Amino acid sequence: MSSPIPTRFTLALNTMSLLTSTWGFVRATSVILPPSLSKAGHKQFLTIISIIATIINNAVNITNYYIQRNSKMNLETKRKSDFISRHIALPVSLVLESIVATVYWPLRLFFVSLIMHGVESTAKTPFPITVDMAIHLYPILYLLADHYLSGSGIKFRLSNKHAWLIVTSLAFSYFQYLAFLIDAEQGQAYPYPFLDVNEPYKSIIFVAVATITWAYYVFYQRFPPKHAKKSTNKGDKN
Repeated sequence: MSSPIPTRFTLALNTMSLLTSTWGFVRATSVILPPSLSKAGHKQFLTIISIIATIINNAVNITNYYIQRNSKMNLETKRKSDFISRHIALPVSLVLESIVATVYWPLRLFFVSLIMHGVESTAKTPFPITVDMAIHLYPILYLLADHYLSGSGIKFRLSNKHAWLIVTSLAFSYFQYLAFLIDAEQGQAYPYPFLDVNEPYKSIIFVAVATITWAYYVFYQRFPPKHAKKSTNKGDKN
């Protein structure tokens, strides 16, 4: 199935997402962390990693919009640009932001002490609601709109098996990354209180989160954009 040419709606969504995500990233990373988190820094948070992935996705898709409309670009360049933007950058950022929103908001609203160190009340969070929304809610809304509503969305080319391998690799890498950054003997803590548990519970949490993340990809593949379904059905009839 050939990919649709990116629409102006896609350009608008990615431009707005780039602006709000970059603003949220700058504001969030300017927050002074408590001593137990300061040594590892903001780079330990999955939210920050995900928002960086989203910003990269926005930049790649904005670039792809103009590449696809440039008559001087050869077909191979356009194909590579389309694959990178719509079948790598978008699904990676989409599943990352999906799991971030899924884990963050229930804990943020009902069990804030499990998601933020030293915070016992939702009224005492380290940053205002505008920043909270910019890094924990708007990204997934923009990504879903780009995939399902923009007219540019199409079923991702990566198979569920390959997606599982990628998600598992990323989850294991993040697990090892945190183990490298954090030294509990020096009073350092994991970025989220719910991760400050002994083994095997920590590993079980990572496996559960990775499984849910992969399940999101399977879900998005099972329910692709409507126009993509129609195109597939037409192709089957032919």
